[in-house]
Amino acid sequence: MTLSVIDYFKAEAKSAADAAAKIASDASDAGRAMTEEEQARARGLIGKAQEFNKKREDEEANQKFVAEIEQMNGVFNAPVERVDAGAGTIGDAFVKSAGYQTLAAGMKSGNLTGKWTTGAIELPDFGTKATVTETASPVIAPQVQGGIVQAAAVALRQLTVADLLMQGTTDSNVVRYMQETTNVNAAAPVAEGAVKPESTITFTLVDEPVQKVATFLPVSDEMLEDVAQIRSYLDTRLRMFVQHEEENQLLNGSGTAPALRGLLNRVGIQTGTRAALGTSLGETAAASTVGGAVLMAMTNIRVNALVEPDAIVMHPTNWATFIAAKDANGQYYGGGPFVGPYGVGGVANNGPWGLRPVITSRIAANTALVGAFGSMAQVFYRNGLTVEASNGYNDYFQRNLTAIRAEQRLALAVYRPSAFHAITALQTA
Repeated sequence: MTLSVIDYFKAEAKSAADAAAKIASDASDAGRAMTEEEQARARGLIGKAQEFNKKREDEEANQKFVAEIEQMNGVFNAPVERVDAGAGTIGDAFVKSAGYQTLAAGMKSGNLTGKWTTGAIELPDFGTKATVTETASPVIAPQVQGGIVQAAAVALRQLTVADLLMQGTTDSNVVRYMQETTNVNAAAPVAEGAVKPESTITFTLVDEPVQKVATFLPVSDEMLEDVAQIRSYLDTRLRMFVQHEEENQLLNGSGTAPALRGLLNRVGIQTGTRAALGTSLGETAAASTVGGAVLMAMTNIRVNALVEPDAIVMHPTNWATFIAAKDANGQYYGGGPFVGPYGVGGVANNGPWGLRPVITSRIAANTALVGAFGSMAQVFYRNGLTVEASNGYNDYFQRNLTAIRAEQRLALAVYRPSAFHAITALQTA
Protein backbone atom coordinates (compact mmCIF):
# COMPACT_ATOMS: atom_id res chain seq x y z
CA MET A 1 0.00 0.00 0.00
CA THR A 2 1.41 3.41 -1.00
CA LEU A 3 1.16 6.19 1.61
CA SER A 4 0.25 9.72 0.67
CA VAL A 5 2.86 12.35 1.46
CA ILE A 6 0.78 13.67 4.38
CA ASP A 7 0.34 10.17 5.83
CA TYR A 8 4.07 9.56 5.40
CA PHE A 9 4.93 12.74 7.36
CA LYS A 10 2.40 11.81 10.06
CA ALA A 11 3.86 8.32 10.38
CA GLU A 12 7.44 9.62 10.62
CA ALA A 13 6.45 12.20 13.27
CA LYS A 14 4.63 9.57 15.33
CA SER A 15 7.53 7.13 15.02
CA ALA A 16 10.01 9.73 16.31
CA ALA A 17 7.70 10.80 19.17
CA ASP A 18 7.08 7.18 20.15
CA ALA A 19 10.81 6.49 20.20
CA ALA A 20 11.40 9.50 22.48
CA ALA A 21 8.60 8.38 24.77
CA LYS A 22 10.10 4.89 24.97
CA ILE A 23 13.45 6.28 26.12
CA ALA A 24 11.72 8.12 28.97
CA SER A 25 9.53 5.11 29.77
CA ASP A 26 12.49 2.72 29.91
CA ALA A 27 14.32 5.00 32.36
CA SER A 28 11.20 5.35 34.51
CA ASP A 29 10.61 1.60 34.54
CA ALA A 30 14.18 1.14 35.73
CA GLY A 31 13.52 3.55 38.62
CA ARG A 32 16.04 6.14 37.48
CA ALA A 33 16.34 9.47 35.69
CA MET A 34 17.38 9.61 32.06
CA THR A 35 21.10 9.87 31.43
CA GLU A 36 22.54 12.83 29.53
CA GLU A 37 22.97 10.61 26.46
CA GLU A 38 19.32 9.48 26.69
CA GLN A 39 18.15 13.07 27.12
CA ALA A 40 20.12 14.10 24.01
CA ARG A 41 18.62 11.27 21.95
CA ALA A 42 15.11 12.08 23.18
CA ARG A 43 15.55 15.78 22.34
CA GLY A 44 16.77 14.84 18.86
CA LEU A 45 13.76 12.59 18.29
CA ILE A 46 11.35 15.27 19.52
CA GLY A 47 13.00 17.73 17.12
CA LYS A 48 12.59 15.23 14.30
CA ALA A 49 8.91 14.78 15.16
CA GLN A 50 8.39 18.55 15.14
CA GLU A 51 10.16 18.79 11.76
CA PHE A 52 7.88 16.19 10.18
CA ASN A 53 4.81 17.85 11.73
CA LYS A 54 5.87 21.14 10.11
CA LYS A 55 6.30 19.37 6.75
CA ARG A 56 2.83 17.84 7.16
CA GLU A 57 1.28 21.24 7.89
CA ASP A 58 3.03 22.79 4.86
CA GLU A 59 1.85 19.96 2.60
CA GLU A 60 -1.73 20.23 3.85
CA ALA A 61 -1.68 23.97 3.14
CA ASN A 62 -0.20 23.34 -0.31
CA GLN A 63 -2.85 20.75 -1.18
CA LYS A 64 -5.61 23.09 -0.02
CA PHE A 65 -4.18 25.88 -2.19
CA VAL A 66 -3.92 23.58 -5.22
CA ALA A 67 -7.53 22.48 -4.71
CA GLU A 68 -8.67 26.12 -4.58
CA ILE A 69 -6.81 26.90 -7.81
CA GLU A 70 -8.34 23.91 -9.58
CA GLN A 71 -11.80 24.86 -8.31
CA MET A 72 -11.45 28.39 -9.66
CA ASN A 73 -10.03 27.04 -12.92
CA GLY A 74 -13.15 24.92 -13.31
CA VAL A 75 -15.34 28.00 -12.83
CA PHE A 76 -13.67 30.08 -15.52
CA ASN A 77 -13.02 27.38 -18.14
CA ALA A 78 -15.66 25.68 -20.25
CA PRO A 79 -15.78 21.89 -19.89
CA VAL A 80 -13.83 19.79 -22.36
CA GLU A 81 -15.94 17.55 -24.60
CA ARG A 82 -14.74 13.97 -24.21
CA VAL A 83 -15.41 11.60 -27.08
CA ASP A 84 -16.11 7.92 -26.46
CA ALA A 85 -13.24 5.54 -27.27
CA GLY A 86 -15.55 3.48 -29.49
CA ALA A 87 -15.33 6.16 -32.15
CA GLY A 88 -12.61 4.32 -34.12
CA THR A 89 -9.58 6.44 -35.03
CA ILE A 90 -8.63 9.94 -33.89
CA GLY A 91 -10.12 11.43 -37.06
CA ASP A 92 -13.33 9.43 -36.62
CA ALA A 93 -13.64 10.63 -33.04
CA PHE A 94 -13.14 14.29 -34.04
CA VAL A 95 -15.70 14.30 -36.83
CA LYS A 96 -18.23 12.48 -34.59
CA SER A 97 -17.84 15.03 -31.78
CA ALA A 98 -20.67 17.44 -31.05
CA GLY A 99 -18.34 20.38 -31.65
CA TYR A 100 -17.44 19.27 -35.17
CA GLN A 101 -21.01 18.22 -36.03
CA THR A 102 -22.27 21.67 -35.09
CA LEU A 103 -19.52 23.23 -37.18
CA ALA A 104 -20.25 21.02 -40.21
CA ALA A 105 -23.98 21.68 -40.02
CA GLY A 106 -23.36 25.42 -39.93
CA MET A 107 -21.09 25.22 -42.96
CA LYS A 108 -23.56 23.19 -45.00
CA SER A 109 -26.45 25.51 -44.19
CA GLY A 110 -24.43 28.64 -44.77
CA ASN A 111 -25.34 29.91 -41.30
CA LEU A 112 -21.78 29.79 -39.95
CA THR A 113 -20.53 33.39 -39.90
CA GLY A 114 -18.01 35.39 -37.92
CA LYS A 115 -15.34 33.82 -35.74
CA TRP A 116 -16.03 30.46 -34.13
CA THR A 117 -14.45 27.52 -32.32
CA THR A 118 -15.41 23.89 -31.90
CA GLY A 119 -14.45 24.05 -28.23
CA ALA A 120 -11.81 21.72 -26.78
CA ILE A 121 -12.41 18.08 -27.71
CA GLU A 122 -10.48 15.46 -25.76
CA LEU A 123 -9.99 12.41 -27.95
CA PRO A 124 -9.46 8.82 -26.78
CA ASP A 125 -5.88 7.56 -27.04
CA PHE A 126 -5.84 4.76 -29.59
CA GLY A 127 -3.00 2.42 -28.81
CA THR A 128 -0.83 4.00 -26.15
CA LYS A 129 -2.83 4.65 -22.99
CA ALA A 130 -3.29 1.94 -20.39
CA THR A 131 -6.62 0.95 -18.89
CA VAL A 132 -6.15 2.11 -15.33
CA THR A 133 -7.92 2.33 -11.98
CA GLU A 134 -6.82 5.12 -9.69
CA THR A 135 -7.24 6.16 -6.08
CA ALA A 136 -5.21 9.29 -5.49
CA SER A 137 -4.90 12.29 -3.20
CA PRO A 138 -5.16 15.76 -4.80
CA VAL A 139 -1.38 15.83 -5.34
CA ILE A 140 0.01 12.31 -5.31
CA ALA A 141 -0.18 10.60 -8.68
CA PRO A 142 -1.76 7.15 -8.87
CA GLN A 143 0.35 4.02 -8.99
CA VAL A 144 -0.82 2.10 -12.03
CA GLN A 145 -0.41 -1.57 -12.80
CA GLY A 146 -1.50 -3.32 -15.95
CA GLY A 147 -0.73 -3.67 -19.60
CA ILE A 148 -1.10 -1.43 -22.58
CA VAL A 149 -4.39 -1.65 -24.45
CA GLN A 150 -3.92 -1.48 -28.21
CA ALA A 151 -6.60 -1.19 -30.86
CA ALA A 152 -6.30 -3.72 -33.69
CA ALA A 153 -5.84 -1.00 -36.27
CA VAL A 154 -2.64 0.24 -34.64
CA ALA A 155 -1.28 -2.97 -33.14
CA LEU A 156 1.42 -3.24 -35.79
CA ARG A 157 2.62 0.36 -35.72
CA GLN A 158 6.24 1.14 -34.83
CA LEU A 159 7.06 1.13 -31.12
CA THR A 160 7.79 4.44 -29.42
CA VAL A 161 9.60 5.22 -26.17
CA ALA A 162 6.24 5.92 -24.48
CA ASP A 163 5.10 2.39 -25.34
CA LEU A 164 7.99 0.96 -23.30
CA LEU A 165 7.06 2.83 -20.12
CA MET A 166 4.46 2.10 -17.49
CA GLN A 167 1.33 4.10 -18.26
CA GLY A 168 -0.57 6.27 -15.79
CA THR A 169 -2.97 9.20 -15.47
CA THR A 170 -3.00 12.20 -13.15
CA ASP A 171 -5.58 14.81 -12.18
CA SER A 172 -2.98 17.30 -10.93
CA ASN A 173 -0.42 19.63 -12.47
CA VAL A 174 2.34 17.94 -10.46
CA VAL A 175 3.23 14.26 -10.07
CA ARG A 176 4.93 13.69 -6.72
CA TYR A 177 6.66 10.41 -5.93
CA MET A 178 9.43 8.80 -3.90
CA GLN A 179 12.59 8.13 -5.93
CA GLU A 180 15.01 5.50 -4.67
CA THR A 181 18.45 7.12 -4.48
CA THR A 182 20.53 4.52 -2.62
CA ASN A 183 20.08 0.97 -1.44
CA VAL A 184 22.25 -1.31 0.67
CA ASN A 185 21.28 -4.99 0.82
CA ALA A 186 22.71 -6.31 4.09
CA ALA A 187 20.78 -9.57 4.07
CA ALA A 188 22.99 -12.42 5.35
CA PRO A 189 22.78 -15.72 7.25
CA VAL A 190 22.49 -15.19 11.01
CA ALA A 191 22.99 -17.49 13.96
CA GLU A 192 20.23 -18.22 16.42
CA GLY A 193 19.73 -15.25 18.72
CA ALA A 194 22.19 -13.10 16.75
CA VAL A 195 21.50 -9.50 15.71
CA LYS A 196 20.01 -9.25 12.23
CA PRO A 197 21.86 -7.04 9.72
CA GLU A 198 20.10 -3.81 8.75
CA SER A 199 19.49 -3.01 5.09
CA THR A 200 19.07 0.58 3.93
CA ILE A 201 16.97 2.21 1.24
CA THR A 202 17.06 5.99 0.88
CA PHE A 203 14.22 7.83 -0.85
CA THR A 204 14.05 11.38 -2.19
CA LEU A 205 10.74 13.20 -2.67
CA VAL A 206 10.55 14.30 -6.32
CA ASP A 207 8.07 16.64 -8.02
CA GLU A 208 7.54 16.27 -11.77
CA PRO A 209 5.52 19.13 -13.33
CA VAL A 210 2.95 18.19 -15.94
CA GLN A 211 3.98 19.85 -19.20
CA LYS A 212 2.19 20.43 -22.48
CA VAL A 213 3.15 19.36 -26.02
CA ALA A 214 1.12 21.16 -28.68
CA THR A 215 0.95 22.18 -32.33
CA PHE A 216 -1.59 23.44 -34.86
CA LEU A 217 -2.22 23.03 -38.56
CA PRO A 218 -4.01 25.36 -40.98
CA VAL A 219 -6.66 23.79 -43.26
CA SER A 220 -9.12 25.27 -45.71
CA ASP A 221 -12.85 25.40 -45.05
CA GLU A 222 -13.32 23.21 -48.11
CA MET A 223 -11.16 20.56 -46.53
CA LEU A 224 -13.19 20.76 -43.33
CA GLU A 225 -16.34 20.05 -45.32
CA ASP A 226 -14.76 16.84 -46.66
CA VAL A 227 -15.04 14.38 -43.76
CA ALA A 228 -12.75 11.78 -45.32
CA GLN A 229 -9.99 14.35 -45.81
CA ILE A 230 -10.16 15.71 -42.29
CA ARG A 231 -10.00 12.21 -40.81
CA SER A 232 -6.88 11.45 -42.82
CA TYR A 233 -5.36 14.80 -41.94
CA LEU A 234 -5.81 14.31 -38.21
CA ASP A 235 -4.81 10.64 -38.17
CA THR A 236 -1.61 10.99 -40.18
CA ARG A 237 -0.37 14.45 -39.18
CA LEU A 238 -1.45 15.88 -35.86
CA ARG A 239 -1.03 12.65 -33.92
CA MET A 240 2.38 12.03 -35.49
CA PHE A 241 3.62 15.56 -34.77
CA VAL A 242 2.60 15.50 -31.10
CA GLN A 243 3.83 11.94 -30.62
CA HIS A 244 7.24 12.67 -32.13
CA GLU A 245 7.79 15.67 -29.88
CA GLU A 246 6.62 13.69 -26.84
CA GLU A 247 9.26 11.10 -27.70
CA ASN A 248 11.89 13.83 -27.94
CA GLN A 249 10.87 15.16 -24.52
CA LEU A 250 10.85 11.71 -22.90
CA LEU A 251 14.42 11.16 -24.12
CA ASN A 252 16.07 14.58 -24.29
CA GLY A 253 13.92 17.07 -22.37
CA SER A 254 16.08 19.56 -20.45
CA GLY A 255 13.80 19.88 -17.44
CA THR A 256 13.66 23.66 -17.85
CA ALA A 257 9.99 24.70 -18.12
CA PRO A 258 8.07 24.11 -20.27
CA ALA A 259 10.21 21.06 -21.15
CA LEU A 260 10.01 17.69 -19.41
CA ARG A 261 13.17 16.23 -17.89
CA GLY A 262 14.00 13.36 -20.22
CA LEU A 263 15.62 10.04 -19.40
CA LEU A 264 19.02 11.07 -20.78
CA ASN A 265 19.12 14.18 -18.57
CA ARG A 266 18.34 12.44 -15.29
CA VAL A 267 20.86 12.63 -12.47
CA GLY A 268 21.93 9.12 -11.53
CA ILE A 269 21.65 7.27 -14.84
CA GLN A 270 24.68 5.20 -15.76
CA THR A 271 26.85 6.15 -18.74
CA GLY A 272 29.82 4.81 -20.66
CA THR A 273 31.39 4.91 -24.09
CA ARG A 274 31.37 1.91 -26.40
CA ALA A 275 35.13 1.54 -26.02
CA ALA A 276 35.09 1.74 -22.22
CA LEU A 277 32.24 -0.75 -21.90
CA GLY A 278 33.91 -3.10 -24.37
CA THR A 279 37.13 -2.95 -22.37
CA SER A 280 35.20 -3.88 -19.20
CA LEU A 281 33.93 -6.93 -21.06
CA GLY A 282 37.44 -7.97 -22.11
CA GLU A 283 37.51 -6.46 -25.60
CA THR A 284 40.23 -4.07 -26.65
CA ALA A 285 39.18 -0.45 -27.14
CA ALA A 286 40.04 -0.60 -30.84
CA ALA A 287 38.09 -3.80 -31.41
CA SER A 288 35.17 -3.02 -29.10
CA THR A 289 31.75 -3.81 -30.53
CA VAL A 290 28.29 -2.35 -30.11
CA GLY A 291 26.99 -5.76 -29.04
CA GLY A 292 29.62 -5.98 -26.31
CA ALA A 293 28.83 -2.45 -25.10
CA VAL A 294 25.11 -3.25 -24.95
CA LEU A 295 25.78 -6.45 -22.98
CA MET A 296 28.01 -4.59 -20.51
CA ALA A 297 25.38 -1.84 -20.07
CA MET A 298 22.82 -4.56 -19.28
CA THR A 299 25.25 -6.07 -16.79
CA ASN A 300 25.82 -2.71 -15.06
CA ILE A 301 22.06 -2.25 -14.70
CA ARG A 302 21.69 -5.72 -13.20
CA VAL A 303 24.57 -5.16 -10.77
CA ASN A 304 23.96 -1.54 -9.72
CA ALA A 305 20.18 -1.18 -10.02
CA LEU A 306 19.24 -4.82 -9.23
CA VAL A 307 16.64 -4.88 -12.01
CA GLU A 308 16.37 -6.55 -15.41
CA PRO A 309 16.75 -4.30 -18.49
CA ASP A 310 14.03 -4.79 -21.07
CA ALA A 311 14.60 -2.43 -24.02
CA ILE A 312 17.07 -0.36 -26.03
CA VAL A 313 16.62 2.93 -27.91
CA MET A 314 18.92 3.62 -30.87
CA HIS A 315 19.23 6.02 -33.81
CA PRO A 316 18.24 4.54 -37.22
CA THR A 317 21.72 4.98 -38.73
CA ASN A 318 23.39 3.19 -35.81
CA TRP A 319 20.76 0.46 -35.85
CA ALA A 320 21.23 -0.12 -39.59
CA THR A 321 25.00 -0.51 -39.19
CA PHE A 322 24.55 -2.66 -36.09
CA ILE A 323 22.21 -5.23 -37.64
CA ALA A 324 24.24 -5.31 -40.87
CA ALA A 325 27.28 -6.72 -39.01
CA LYS A 326 28.56 -9.99 -40.53
CA ASP A 327 30.82 -12.81 -39.45
CA ALA A 328 33.93 -14.01 -41.29
CA ASN A 329 31.72 -16.00 -43.68
CA GLY A 330 29.66 -12.98 -44.67
CA GLN A 331 26.57 -14.10 -42.73
CA TYR A 332 24.51 -11.50 -40.88
CA TYR A 333 24.61 -11.90 -37.10
CA GLY A 334 21.11 -10.42 -36.93
CA GLY A 335 19.53 -12.85 -39.34
CA GLY A 336 19.94 -10.91 -42.56
CA PRO A 337 17.18 -9.46 -44.77
CA PHE A 338 15.58 -12.88 -45.24
CA VAL A 339 16.33 -14.35 -41.80
CA GLY A 340 19.64 -16.17 -42.19
CA PRO A 341 21.19 -18.96 -40.08
CA TYR A 342 21.69 -16.71 -37.03
CA GLY A 343 18.16 -15.26 -37.04
CA VAL A 344 15.08 -16.36 -35.17
CA GLY A 345 12.03 -14.50 -36.39
CA GLY A 346 14.03 -11.71 -38.03
CA VAL A 347 15.64 -8.59 -36.56
CA ALA A 348 12.51 -6.48 -37.04
CA ASN A 349 10.99 -8.09 -33.94
CA ASN A 350 14.09 -9.02 -31.98
CA GLY A 351 16.64 -6.71 -30.41
CA PRO A 352 20.15 -7.43 -29.13
CA TRP A 353 20.33 -9.86 -26.20
CA GLY A 354 16.53 -10.06 -26.10
CA LEU A 355 15.92 -6.32 -25.59
CA ARG A 356 12.91 -4.69 -27.27
CA PRO A 357 14.28 -2.17 -29.78
CA VAL A 358 12.87 1.30 -30.39
CA ILE A 359 14.49 2.87 -33.43
CA THR A 360 13.98 6.63 -33.49
CA SER A 361 15.75 9.70 -34.85
CA ARG A 362 14.81 11.48 -31.63
CA ILE A 363 17.87 10.01 -29.93
CA ALA A 364 21.19 11.51 -31.02
CA ALA A 365 23.28 9.53 -33.48
CA ASN A 366 26.04 7.49 -31.81
CA THR A 367 24.07 7.34 -28.54
CA ALA A 368 21.98 4.41 -27.31
CA LEU A 369 19.88 4.00 -24.17
CA VAL A 370 19.43 0.65 -22.43
CA GLY A 371 17.05 0.41 -19.49
CA ALA A 372 14.36 -1.21 -17.40
CA PHE A 373 11.72 0.97 -19.05
CA GLY A 374 8.74 -1.16 -18.09
CA SER A 375 9.41 -1.23 -14.35
CA MET A 376 11.46 1.83 -13.38
CA ALA A 377 9.83 4.73 -15.27
CA GLN A 378 6.26 5.83 -15.86
CA VAL A 379 4.58 8.38 -18.11
CA PHE A 380 1.52 10.12 -16.63
CA TYR A 381 -1.05 11.73 -18.91
CA ARG A 382 -3.12 14.67 -17.64
CA ASN A 383 -5.54 14.27 -20.53
CA GLY A 384 -5.97 12.49 -23.83
CA LEU A 385 -4.97 14.10 -27.10
CA THR A 386 -7.16 17.23 -27.26
CA VAL A 387 -8.10 18.81 -30.58
CA GLU A 388 -9.81 22.16 -31.16
CA ALA A 389 -10.60 23.96 -34.42
CA SER A 390 -11.16 27.71 -34.86
CA ASN A 391 -11.04 30.36 -37.60
CA GLY A 392 -10.21 33.08 -35.05
CA TYR A 393 -6.43 32.91 -35.60
CA ASN A 394 -4.75 35.79 -37.47
CA ASP A 395 -6.63 36.53 -40.75
CA TYR A 396 -8.01 33.01 -41.15
CA PHE A 397 -11.65 34.24 -41.16
CA GLN A 398 -10.95 36.42 -44.21
CA ARG A 399 -9.07 33.63 -46.01
CA ASN A 400 -11.54 30.81 -45.26
CA LEU A 401 -8.92 28.92 -43.26
CA THR A 402 -9.22 27.00 -40.03
CA ALA A 403 -6.55 26.32 -37.41
CA ILE A 404 -6.77 22.83 -35.91
CA ARG A 405 -4.80 22.61 -32.68
CA ALA A 406 -3.68 19.39 -30.99
CA GLU A 407 -2.16 19.15 -27.53
CA GLN A 408 -1.49 16.71 -24.72
CA ARG A 409 -0.22 17.17 -21.15
CA LEU A 410 2.09 14.65 -19.55
CA ALA A 411 4.78 14.08 -16.93
CA LEU A 412 7.63 11.56 -16.64
CA ALA A 413 8.52 9.80 -13.38
CA VAL A 414 11.79 7.85 -13.07
CA TYR A 415 11.74 5.71 -9.94
CA ARG A 416 15.32 4.39 -10.14
CA PRO A 417 17.64 6.38 -12.46
CA SER A 418 20.42 3.78 -12.22
CA ALA A 419 18.11 1.38 -14.07
CA PHE A 420 19.00 3.28 -17.27
CA HIS A 421 22.37 3.23 -19.02
CA ALA A 422 23.44 5.54 -21.86
CA ILE A 423 26.07 4.31 -24.31
CA THR A 424 27.92 7.20 -25.97
CA ALA A 425 30.48 7.39 -28.79
CA LEU A 426 28.69 4.36 -30.27
CA GLN A 427 30.24 4.58 -33.75
CA THR A 428 28.89 1.17 -34.65
CA ALA A 429 31.37 -1.57 -35.45
